[in-house]
Amino acid sequence: MKERKFVANSVNKLLVTEYLRSATESAGFGGLEMKRTPFGTNITLYANKPGLVIGRHGGKVQEITETLEKKYKVESPQIEVKEINEPDLNPQVVSKKIALSLEKGWSYRKAGNTSLRRVTESGTRGVMIRIAGKISGERGRTQKFTYGSIKYSGEPARAGMETGFSIAKMKLGVIGVSVKMLRNDYKLPDEIVADIRPQVQTVSEVQENGAKSETTKTNE
Repeated sequence: MKERKFVANSVNKLLVTEYLRSATESAGFGGLEMKRTPFGTNITLYANKPGLVIGRHGGKVQEITETLEKKYKVESPQIEVKEINEPDLNPQVVSKKIALSLEKGWSYRKAGNTSLRRVTESGTRGVMIRIAGKISGERGRTQKFTYGSIKYSGEPARAGMETGFSIAKMKLGVIGVSVKMLRNDYKLPDEIVADIRPQVQTVSEVQENGAKSETTKTNE
């Protein structure tokens, strides 16, 4: 019984995420966080243009709140919209920009390299851009653009890597664009900072050490 409830909650969370993604796509959807509290469900939406999510006099966000409560059965949803400070360091925003570039007719190499350069100039520690689909002909293939440190497994991959995914709708079919970035505030297990500064003695310590040495000589 518990397993069924867990699966149902996971499916509902996925449906809510997809709905919020589509509802705020024009505002530059950059991800969300959901937390259940005794007073309801707190949802934090990250957007490149928060004004488009909130709407005039809060009408848009009120409409989203009512849909979540009635259609998706979210208990007392409370939505908070936050602006993305650095869009080029948000994997969801970057993946959407690449997908739009592909739909405009850019080649996958130009779109990938341009985005990679823009992300690296923004100061990321590591990024991997993956474009998959019929990018250069009838056969599907995958092209990766990487920079810096990328973690594929273990705790660093789960806690340190942020992901984003978007789809470009092309004539030959859809092209998937996934972006992974290493968080700048995440401390890797192999990052060890050693304090190699020389120890500086104060005047009192020097005098105390000198007095001790003179006492030792006298005793001898």
